[in-house]
Amino acid sequence: MNASKNFDSIDTRPLVSILVNNFNNEKYISECIESLLSQTYDNIEIVIVDAYSTDSSRLIIDSYAKLDSRIKKVYCKSYERYPAITYNLGFLNCSGEYIAINDPDDISLPERIEAQINFLLANSSIGVVGCNCFEFNENMKILIETTVEKNILYAAPPVRNPCLMLRKEVLARHGLWRWQSEYAADFEWLFRFYVGGVKFYILNTPYVMYRKSHGTNISQSKLFNQGLKVAIFRTWFGLKLINKVGFNWWFATLRNYAFLFIKYPFRFFMQLISYK
Repeated sequence: MNASKNFDSIDTRPLVSILVNNFNNEKYISECIESLLSQTYDNIEIVIVDAYSTDSSRLIIDSYAKLDSRIKKVYCKSYERYPAITYNLGFLNCSGEYIAINDPDDISLPERIEAQINFLLANSSIGVVGCNCFEFNENMKILIETTVEKNILYAAPPVRNPCLMLRKEVLARHGLWRWQSEYAADFEWLFRFYVGGVKFYILNTPYVMYRKSHGTNISQSKLFNQGLKVAIFRTWFGLKLINKVGFNWWFATLRNYAFLFIKYPFRFFMQLISYK
């Protein structure tokens, strides 16, 4: 664990708030926090929202907060079902002009925050910057390289949520996460920005290690719900971007529906007839 630090002196560099939204990630949260405390850009605050974890997450977070004043704890008093609620609590507790997101099971490489803040300071027209990532787990590590244009082509969010940094003014203009989007709120949020004219960019260097598929990932534990919402949002935003998207977008959308129909035929049918 890093030595005790207190950053109370005046710093003229922009403050970057790093939002970590945690629920029951005791296995990974230490590694996440360590990676953020080790950033080469140290004018940061780490806003950790805990959605009423039932494991030892809070004990771990508390131990780091006692040693470093840059950690700000936001603890829910009861379980919050949808990530949008806890993400929005985090956003509302961010003091920085710039906000980065880091999932509690992911690792930011030391230069990540410095590279992203420097890019935004040098490019005033860009509202959200992401980066390339390594996908990894206990058995593999793969470099995933992409661009905003490639992501849009294949109906993926413009940037990957856990590797982004944005200007706080973008939130003020385009809004927070929507709980009605349930477990696909990040997809809806980022495409709402894109349709609203926000410019995105992805740094070519991989600065984030994205932990792929484990039991507490929402993409695994809420697979049907998330998949159906993403399919619906792909349809909705595809129609809004009809002049910008083509075959690959609609192929990805149809494949999304087909996967849900094959894997969960009864649930798929019941959700469609009851969807409002």
